[in-house]
Amino acid sequence: MPEIMKIAVMTDTSAGIDFAEADQRHITLLPAPIMFGNRQYHEYKDLSTADYYRLMRLAKTKKVVPTAPQLSMKTIEAACHGLVKQGYTDVIIVGPSLGISGFVNTLAAFAESIEAIHVWPWDSRGILTVMGDQVRLAAELVNRGATVDEVFSQLTLLRQTIHSVFVVDSIKPLLRTGEVNPTGPGSTPLHAGKPILSFEPSGKMRYAGSTLRWRGARGDFLDDLAVDLAATYPVRATILNADQPEATSRWLAAAQERFPTVKFDVALIGPSFGVHVGDGAMGMAWSQDFQSLIPDNEK
Repeated sequence: MPEIMKIAVMTDTSAGIDFAEADQRHITLLPAPIMFGNRQYHEYKDLSTADYYRLMRLAKTKKVVPTAPQLSMKTIEAACHGLVKQGYTDVIIVGPSLGISGFVNTLAAFAESIEAIHVWPWDSRGILTVMGDQVRLAAELVNRGATVDEVFSQLTLLRQTIHSVFVVDSIKPLLRTGEVNPTGPGSTPLHAGKPILSFEPSGKMRYAGSTLRWRGARGDFLDDLAVDLAATYPVRATILNADQPEATSRWLAAAQERFPTVKFDVALIGPSFGVHVGDGAMGMAWSQDFQSLIPDNEK
């Protein structure tokens, strides 16, 4: 008689999912660690997004640079043992893009030492909303009885459609974390103005030019979105902001004026990605609506 699989879905808060939603969707959610000097916080647990940006502005005067270390394998192991006690045989762990974190590779190597449960790492090749939607899709499919292979098949389709673009006040945080090269494509020096960052299909974040005005970046991002809105699948789009309520209102109004039939979500850039882009960042993320990849979904 074949073994009956009971599959869990795990991720961390860099997916932009809070604990209330995780409970509702039966997702095992781990808080990403954030370091300010020698003090460690936990995203969404003892450090809200608003508190993070307040601390970051205060830290500038003290020259303290916040960092986001990888989630420890000890934490992963403890969470896995908790799932075993609940009868789970397998766990799909969705991680942030390998382009900005080595977490998935570290997990893949460590997974061999966890014998009580089968660990399936998944590189989202993204962060925030586009990562979170992959987690939501996986959780919904698992809740409907899908196998790991079936989940990965649908996640692959969703991942192929993800786009994330950002405009930041300064490239300095990214140069500190080493997540982008100090030169642009083809070793072209960085230009003056506000840097524009884009996630490549591989998940690597690259410098994609600069703009002198926020408005210019917004127009470019909406032009890029227009291409995908012409696709045959429904698109889910989000305006992302690093604690920038006034700019977010302007971006939302401009997006809705240009695309009146598209519903735009709004989400904060949480601490775990905020360490990379700073407190002046704005961005947009979009992909195929994950709901459309759920078989027989009436939504």
